[in-house]
Amino acid sequence: MIEVTRRSALAIMAGGVASTGVAYAAVSSFSDEDLISVTLEKYLGRLNIRKEHLEQFVLEFRNRNPWIFPSEKLSNAITLLETAKLGRARELLPRQKRRDLRHFDRWVVAEFHMLTDYAWRSSPNDPIRFTGWQSCTNPFATLDPPQSA
Repeated sequence: MIEVTRRSALAIMAGGVASTGVAYAAVSSFSDEDLISVTLEKYLGRLNIRKEHLEQFVLEFRNRNPWIFPSEKLSNAITLLETAKLGRARELLPRQKRRDLRHFDRWVVAEFHMLTDYAWRSSPNDPIRFTGWQSCTNPFATLDPPQSA
């Protein structure tokens, strides 16, 4: 039988408190850039994008869609789970939270395609740049509303 001394019990408790503090500090240090980065890497793979371009994208995305972002606690938890490659834990969330996260993921990927040159690169190794919102440049596009008879 293992005998637990008071000193070893205190050491175990101190280790638990320290690890809880480190985990809380790690989770609370996540930002919107971290959440969007892990979301994009989940669907598009490793991205070759400079930090400045990612920050510009996140700022524009937040300005255009402020209601899309999950709550701070949920976004920190999802960032941690995706970073640790435990994304399947999303299935344990309530149905509405899962739906909200899928909605967020879809918006991030769609806006990433519209606001960066991701789709226009000549090779996957080319860097991705934030280009911002581009108006239609098709010279044959009809921008007038259809006339009803």
